[in-house]
Amino acid sequence: MYSQSPLDRVAIFIDGENIHYSAKHLNMRLDYLKLCRLLTGKRRLLRAFFYTAVSTQSEGKIDFINFLKLNGFTVVTREVRSFADPEQSGRSVRSALDMEMAMDVMELCPHLDTVIICSGDGDFCPLVEAAARRGKHVEVCALREMTATDLIAAADVYVDLGTLREEIALDNVPQREIRNEIDTSADGFDDFRVQDTNFDF
Repeated sequence: MYSQSPLDRVAIFIDGENIHYSAKHLNMRLDYLKLCRLLTGKRRLLRAFFYTAVSTQSEGKIDFINFLKLNGFTVVTREVRSFADPEQSGRSVRSALDMEMAMDVMELCPHLDTVIICSGDGDFCPLVEAAARRGKHVEVCALREMTATDLIAAADVYVDLGTLREEIALDNVPQREIRNEIDTSADGFDDFRVQDTNFDF
């Protein structure tokens, strides 16, 4: 029977879009630092990866990505690309980073004891099974309503994100300083105001 050890080497792989929309479903602002600490427990966290799509219009998201990088996350991004979908009117968006996550998990596997995947996407079932075949303890954390049953079955441990709600909610809205509109009566750019940094991208 598995039990956590301080010697266990852990890496966390977060499907940014999946977990973001899970948090929205729970009507909460998620603190990713708390989430990683909680999932790591008594073990040793070697790496935390965050995968997300970006676009030139995602200013709030860029701030969030920079925040994650400054706090030790490895952030993997891909530019949002739109394409014509013959089955639907208009255009659709493609920005999945499943392959990048799978490659990172497999590359790091030899250096890990535990792989933690934060996503409910059933496409990750083969990845979970591949890591398990290499002797790794595999945990999945995601919102139950947005998690494939096959993925839960493939994991050694499944954690419902909804059960962690109170422990991983963002306590206070992060703040940053930004410059006011230029005031001709001011001597320069020394006048600042505090504005919320919106991580709800």
